[in-house]
Amino acid sequence: MAPAVAGTAQASADAGGPRALAAAAVAADVESGTIELVVVRPVSRNRLLAERTAAVVIAALALNAAATLTVAAGVWLSPDIHRDVPLSGVFAAGLMGCGFALCLAGPALAVSAWGSRRAQVIGATIAIGAVGFAVNFIALAWSKAAPLRFISPFHYYTPGDALAQGHVLWPQLVVLVGVGVVGLVLGHALLMKRDLAP
Repeated sequence: MAPAVAGTAQASADAGGPRALAAAAVAADVESGTIELVVVRPVSRNRLLAERTAAVVIAALALNAAATLTVAAGVWLSPDIHRDVPLSGVFAAGLMGCGFALCLAGPALAVSAWGSRRAQVIGATIAIGAVGFAVNFIALAWSKAAPLRFISPFHYYTPGDALAQGHVLWPQLVVLVGVGVVGLVLGHALLMKRDLAP
């Protein structure tokens, strides 16, 4: 029970902030009409996306660090929980949270690089997360849909397992980070080829 409580606190910090920031990374400038000003000043599209990506990654790391340190303090201060949850597991779950945030932020940045309206991009990124969660839930509940779990980031993001086992689940982390990197590469390719006029 204790790993589930600690994992829930951590998961809530991992999902929202960086994804929302990533969703508006490019689309907000396109929608407001400032993208032309940003790009015509000698700021390349590469630099624009690199700066926005850095902002998202820094926000994700800061949120995950805050959540991880808070959970670690709670585990350390509670002898009952500390008996069941090693601090190494808390920090492993925090690293998994960074991978999960990148896994969601990469595709969100790609959608932002492709989209023109912030609301549409935020809606699309929420849909990606919601559909991923629903697919994982259905795959767990219905044996005929079990193979679908591999397409959901929620299958690979298992902070409760990291908490309980006390170490990073490297294969899952590699998949999460890999999806994030693919999203960033796709976002770069989309931004290089698109017309930025609103």
